Amino acid sequence: MPMPELTEEGAALMGALAATGYFFPVLKLVEVVSGALLLLGRFVPLALVLLAPISVQIALFHVGPEPAGLPMAVLILLLMGYLGFVGYRSSFRAVLSPTQEN
Repeated sequence: MPMPELTEEGAALMGALAATGYFFPVLKLVEVVSGALLLLGRFVPLALVLLAPISVQIALFHVGPEPAGLPMAVLILLLMGYLGFVGYRSSFRAVLSPTQEN
């Protein structure tokens, strides 16, 4: 996908992340491995947990400095929500239930 022109704020954020030298390679590695797990249907709950903070940050980036990509960000969140809450709810039942004190 071609990269659209970024706003000044968006370009500053992306530049700062790129300046770390490690952020984007690690991000892409996590995305590729998690995506492969989703496509293979293996360890899907783990893949969803790894992709959740990435998806939230994508959405926040497009709500804030780069509103042009908001429709895609919303689609990503909807798909993640569907997989997590409809497809694999039982895998997250323990973390989503209130704690019981002994």
